Amino acid sequence: MSKFILVACGTGGVTSKNIAMKIEQFLKKKGIDCRADTCKVVEVRAKVEALKPDLVASATKLPEVSAPAVSAAALLTGVGVDKVYHEIYEILTRE
Repeated sequence: MSKFILVACGTGGVTSKNIAMKIEQFLKKKGIDCRADTCKVVEVRAKVEALKPDLVASATKLPEVSAPAVSAAALLTGVGVDKVYHEIYEILTRE
């Protein structure tokens, strides 16, 4: 089953696209089919309600959302990357 991930950053631009690409590549290697969409942090609540993502990832602080969420800034800095990938994998493979 394909997973849907929403990635948010301040502007919904390069930062979120970069994180989305890295998450998609990681999950593909793990055999998990997924697609990611990006948005601005100010849009995230409405997008979560409308699109019902399996996971929300963000480079910045998120408002409270009704979907599992992870802080993905490590995917940009390179510090703590394995922990973030592990958290994403655990969330998406829960039954």
